[in-house]
Amino acid sequence: MLWTVMPLETVLDGNEGHQPVYSELPWKNGGTLIVEKLDLDSARVVRLISTNATDYLESSIQPGAIIQYKAENQA
Repeated sequence: MLWTVMPLETVLDGNEGHQPVYSELPWKNGGTLIVEKLDLDSARVVRLISTNATDYLESSIQPGAIIQYKAENQA
């Protein structure tokens, strides 16, 4: 819910233009990182999927963290 006195059109203006591209990266012990590519070699962690509880304590892969990223199909 969003409580604001501003018109909804003003709040959501420009929201349609942002279309993030997500990629899945394998993580240790069978986990998966969902990342949003920022540029050629970095990505922002969007989500961590893991059955290992200690993975969620690693600050380097928490949502919002910037990681080094190389796509497999890049030469």
